[in-house]
Amino acid sequence: MPNASQRQGPLDHLGLADRATTDAEGGARLGARSFTSIIEIRAEWSDAFAGDVERLIGVKPPQTSPNVGVGDKCTAFWMGPNRWWFVSGDDKLPSVHELRQHLAAFGAAATEIGESFAALTLSGYHARDVFAKGCTIDMHPSVFQPACVVQTNLAKAQVAIFHPSGNEFEIYVRRSFTEYLWTWLEDASLEFGVRIETT
Repeated sequence: MPNASQRQGPLDHLGLADRATTDAEGGARLGARSFTSIIEIRAEWSDAFAGDVERLIGVKPPQTSPNVGVGDKCTAFWMGPNRWWFVSGDDKLPSVHELRQHLAAFGAAATEIGESFAALTLSGYHARDVFAKGCTIDMHPSVFQPACVVQTNLAKAQVAIFHPSGNEFEIYVRRSFTEYLWTWLEDASLEFGVRIETT
């Protein structure tokens, strides 16, 4: 991981902080997190493995999609058979070296991938309408419920969409696609009144 003083977010050059507004409501609110810690762990599922992960990270990895595990320090996404993401907004996660040592008995692989992805946020009354313009996933509240994560294409970009609660969504996209997806989201939100936020 780069030195904190040398880290650059994928959207830093757009000057989003200068465009952020606090007075307008906006039917769609769009934001970008500067940095997100993501550790991917791959291992064969077992109760013993899940228990050790929970002791190390504070959250139990879910067994199936679209479930997530929510802890005080991070959120665990099911990303495929025997594959999980542990996502935190800061550096509260253990090091991959520590995880590999403690999970060696399970043949687990742990990789820091946070620098390869960006986290965008979309919220507001019209957030689902924005998704409907470029996503084939059914975003209706009766289908895509809180505390779920799905992997899909959004405007032709591969993403993982996490739904924490209400009308709030987090979009995880590869760093190289971040500016493209941000531009698309901003354009798709214009008709609903878009509010730029910094997180």
